[in-house]
Amino acid sequence: MRGLGGRLLPILGIAVAGGLFIFLLRWPGPVDAPWIPVSGVLKQSMAPLTGALTWTVGRVQGSIEALLSLGRIRAENEQLKRQVAELQAQIVQMEEYRQENLRLKQLLAYKAATSGDWQLKVAPVVARSPSNWFSTLTIGLGSDDGIGEDQVVLTPAGVVGRIIRVFPKTAEVLLLLDREGAVGAMVQSSRVLGVVEASSDYRGYLQMIHLAHDAPVKENDIVLTSGLGGIFPKGLPIGRVVKILPEPDGLMKRAIIEPYADFDRLEEVLVITKILRVQEDASSGVHHYRRP
Repeated sequence: MRGLGGRLLPILGIAVAGGLFIFLLRWPGPVDAPWIPVSGVLKQSMAPLTGALTWTVGRVQGSIEALLSLGRIRAENEQLKRQVAELQAQIVQMEEYRQENLRLKQLLAYKAATSGDWQLKVAPVVARSPSNWFSTLTIGLGSDDGIGEDQVVLTPAGVVGRIIRVFPKTAEVLLLLDREGAVGAMVQSSRVLGVVEASSDYRGYLQMIHLAHDAPVKENDIVLTSGLGGIFPKGLPIGRVVKILPEPDGLMKRAIIEPYADFDRLEEVLVITKILRVQEDASSGVHHYRRP
């Protein structure tokens, strides 16, 4: 505004001076005034200048109005920019709500579908350390919510890990991708047993070890929890075999597994707070869970 005022002052001075001069030339004054003849001659001789001054004053007035209008336009433009920014923020927030709603619907649908197998609680992921991204995460439920150590954590897609440390309002989850997060597993098609742990040379992948060199395991086989070990119930999906690698001794091999759970995008998880009574179907080798 100081810059605008500095530009307007000279223009206003010229306009005022020009207007005063035109007024004096056009003021008739008393009819018998002695200066009337002189005034007539002066008016006639100054007519071109008067016209020029009138045109100049009109242009100056137009410039002043344009400058004032420019100031209003700038103020309105800034206000519109603020409104656009607010609307964009609202759109982003609405999209977050929409995606969260979709995720929660999926979790609740899985919870309802497995209500005869176990009791589940939905827990938000509240913290992950960049230094051990593939090792642990923290959920926003704790002992006050019925969370306990060694409870299994999963998503509708597959196993995530297990609870290793519990606080009143939060709990720490050890992920399958950690070297200490091994789980007993089996190949769904052939029922071959093994142990699934974090892959040592394929970051973000798992590996199934303790496989005999002639074990019927192939790419695209589905790997499930075996139920051995007393923590993970049988039949939970772990991932899909993407590569078979022989061990150096030639007697064993290992299977590289792509996990079903998307460990990079965990925002909410499910915690199995209670496994219901198990009845073994001897013919199929599959566990069926029934309410007690």
